[in-house]
Amino acid sequence: MATTKTTKKIASATKRTKAAGAAKTTKAAGAAKTTKAAGAAKTTKTAGAAKAKAAGATKAASAAGGTKSAGGDGGNGAFEALRSILQRYARDLVVVHDTPDNYYLDTRTTAPNGKPLFFGAARAGRAYTSFYLMPVYTNPELLGGISPELKKRMQGKSCFNFKTREPALLDELEALTGRCFEQWKSAGHIG
Repeated sequence: MATTKTTKKIASATKRTKAAGAAKTTKAAGAAKTTKAAGAAKTTKTAGAAKAKAAGATKAASAAGGTKSAGGDGGNGAFEALRSILQRYARDLVVVHDTPDNYYLDTRTTAPNGKPLFFGAARAGRAYTSFYLMPVYTNPELLGGISPELKKRMQGKSCFNFKTREPALLDELEALTGRCFEQWKSAGHIG
């Protein structure tokens, strides 16, 4: 009975997470249209200056040996650090996305909605990098004992946001992710 409630809770949370992602995509598309419309209204001289500035930034990033990230990582390593936390569990999970700004893991377990059960993700956004950890949504007791500093990074019930790489908080988040993995493994969500 408790497993059924937990499974329904997970399915509901997965739907909301995916819906939020779709809403963000829709907002981004709307913003892109607005930006294009605003750009079209500018004079050719202004548009030319913007292109030159963008080209200079791309050349500078290439000269530095990297590419300019579209996300909120800002080159400070927060996304890579969060991704590396999740990569430790990739062998036992399914890597759904592995791009420069999105790393997403599902379990091999099917949720009641017929889709794979979401475990966690790291996603670089415009303002910050987010770390999603579904087990803390379904089992809030896993958050017991986290520091007030890590608690401040939480948005909602299962998301942690970082603007910079903060080693102490990342170590704590790594330990939390390990506890979550072990709890879901013992509950049979990870096989």
